[in-house]
This record gives sequence, C-alpha cells and structure tokens, in this order.
Amino acid sequence: MSETLNKLNKISEIAGLIAKICMVLLTLGIAAAVILICVVGLDPNFLTNLSESEVTITNGQILTAGVTLFFGAAIGMVILYYLDRLFTNIHKNNTPFTDENVKSLKTIAILLVIFTIVVPAVSVLTAYALDAGYDWTVQFNLVSLFAAFIVYFLSLIFQHGTALQKESDETL
Repeated sequence: MSETLNKLNKISEIAGLIAKICMVLLTLGIAAAVILICVVGLDPNFLTNLSESEVTITNGQILTAGVTLFFGAAIGMVILYYLDRLFTNIHKNNTPFTDENVKSLKTIAILLVIFTIVVPAVSVLTAYALDAGYDWTVQFNLVSLFAAFIVYFLSLIFQHGTALQKESDETL
C-alpha cells in the first residue's frame, strides 16, 4: 500500500470517529430542542415563571429557536451520517474511488442545499405562525451554497476517479 493511501486511511479513520462524536453531540442538541419546545409549549407562562424581571423575549421566539435548532440539527445529523459512511468506506476499501462514495458526496451536496434553504424558511414560517415578531427577511447562507457546489464538484471528480479505477482494475 502506498504512503498516500496509508495517510488517507488514517485520516479517514480519525474523521469517521470525529463524525460519530459530532452525531452524538447533535443528538444532544436535538434532545435539547425537543425539551425546549415541550417545556415552552406546555407552559405558556414559562418565561414569567423563569424570571421576575422584565422579560424581553417571548415564548414564540423561544419556540422558533427550538424548532429551527431541531430542523438544523436533524439535517446536520443526516449530513454527518453520510460523511461517516464516506470515511468508513474509504477506510474499509482502501480507496476513495467507489460508486458508494460518489453517491454519499452527491447526497451531502443536496443536503447542504436543503439545509441552506429549509432552515431559514422554517425559522421564518414558525415565527410567523407563532406571531413571534420576526421580520420576513429570509437569510440564506451563501457559504453553505458554495460548500454544496464544492462537494458536488468533488463528487464529479470522484465519479471520474471511480471510472478510471475500474478501467485500471480491468486492465490488470
């Protein structure tokens, strides 16, 4: 096995472990969002009971934050799942050039676009539904869209590499 492939295997093993740790942390974030939504949803006087001072945030704003956190963390969890699959597959097969890795990269690119569009939209719609005093400015993160473009571009490179790998394997 070449030196580069050894490095790739080591890095993919570590990255897979990091992805698993992040999935655990995101699970805690999802749990916190669900608890927040339940507590505020079940107790309309949550903020009044929480503090005797003047409160400048409403239950609707807290619920909006909880719902937004839930959707963002859920999509993030799926992205991390596909990243973990990608890294595990690279480590297991000793090559990054497989059809499964191409599919994982394309799925991650699509999920990044969904994350960029859905999370701000859910935030605005939830705030509107709860009359949380949110302005109708939907802010899309252009960095996430650019990241989705880069990941999709990488999937095309991996797709070409996979074809070359198959051709090379058939020649030998």
